[in-house]
Amino acid sequence: MSSIGTIYGPPNAPKVLRSRAIAAVNGLNLEVKECSPMKGETQTPEFLEKFPTGKVPGFTSSEGFNMFEGRAIARFVAGISNNNNLLGADNRSAAEVEQWTSFADEEILGPAMRLFYLTQGFWPYNKAIEDKQHKSLHRAFHTLQNYLHKQTYLVGHRVTLADLTMAANLQWIYANVVGKGYRDAYPHVARYYDLISHLPQVMKVFGGEKPREENAKFTPPAKEKKEKAPKAPAAAAAPKAEKKKEQPKKAAKDDDEDDEPPAPKSAPHPCASLPPSKLNLEEAKRQYSNLDSPDFFKWFYENYDKEGYSIWRFDFKYNDELTQVFMSANQLGGFNSRLEASRKYILGSGAVYGENNDSVIAGAVIVRGQDWKPVLGVAPDIDSYEVTALDVFGNADDKKFFEENLAWEGEYKGKKFADGKMIK
Repeated sequence: MSSIGTIYGPPNAPKVLRSRAIAAVNGLNLEVKECSPMKGETQTPEFLEKFPTGKVPGFTSSEGFNMFEGRAIARFVAGISNNNNLLGADNRSAAEVEQWTSFADEEILGPAMRLFYLTQGFWPYNKAIEDKQHKSLHRAFHTLQNYLHKQTYLVGHRVTLADLTMAANLQWIYANVVGKGYRDAYPHVARYYDLISHLPQVMKVFGGEKPREENAKFTPPAKEKKEKAPKAPAAAAAPKAEKKKEQPKKAAKDDDEDDEPPAPKSAPHPCASLPPSKLNLEEAKRQYSNLDSPDFFKWFYENYDKEGYSIWRFDFKYNDELTQVFMSANQLGGFNSRLEASRKYILGSGAVYGENNDSVIAGAVIVRGQDWKPVLGVAPDIDSYEVTALDVFGNADDKKFFEENLAWEGEYKGKKFADGKMIK
């Protein structure tokens, strides 16, 4: 099969990968010439003569026509042999393909790229900017998750350029930016990616990068040790009558081997520095697991420390996006798993109330200290929840919600308890 041309760039870069996938679906031969911006290969006179922006991807057709910008290249490749209607079967679907392609690049890939640059040291780190990009990415994933509830593909009932663009972007994001907990929080998006990336025509194109386990995080560079000024040589001491036997020294590194800096220690949890409390949270967890609910609450109220702990409720903001009870349970389970860094400082429960097409997520937690943010804030999707204080000693409704939630009983907003997760 003759080649339609050559695309320049890293083979698994999302804007290269999409064109490779499009060519595969259309049965076209697209050659790939690996080209790395990090090595300065996009700034050579030869590259700039073809692609004056000095960026990847670039594309040279078999007729010698040069093109830059990944979205334009993808449309060109899709249109060479559009037997599969990758660009849309009619004017409306073509517009929808463009809509979702734009969304995949601007709303999904854009904030993910910025998070990558911030956390990996390509840009000066700024926590406020990182938080803003996380919010943008979560908002986009929520939109996609909600849409994919009832849709197999982004446009119509068959794969289009929009799907291959989205899947290529998701592969890069899963491999470089977000971890398993993030993927679990958006199961429809993960299911969709698996579907597109395992289509028979593109299976050999996708899968070039392994999904990461944890979210990308910024690690401050280790500080260089200042060398101490050499001491002045001491005056020669009088010879001692008897020399102590030398102890064998530990094997030293080769002289030409660089000293490795010590591995940076993870920052202590903010709650670790709080004053001691009379309430032993680990004991409270044992009591919660082993006692009947009335006995646990009796023990808890007798041992609770108002100065050392506080009680909060959390409510999921996007219940209308989760049409099935099991979806709500998955959302709650993912949130629980992302609280791992605060496990020592939290005890409580989350619950799903209601039935399919009419359910809500709400929970109650006891946290160390008087502020929920150091404890619940470790979950990257905390912005998807509204957190409010519970006064279980002064408000009967708050106490009722707290006890029924932890006991997995009762109703909430007229909806019966359906499923629950211990948070401990």
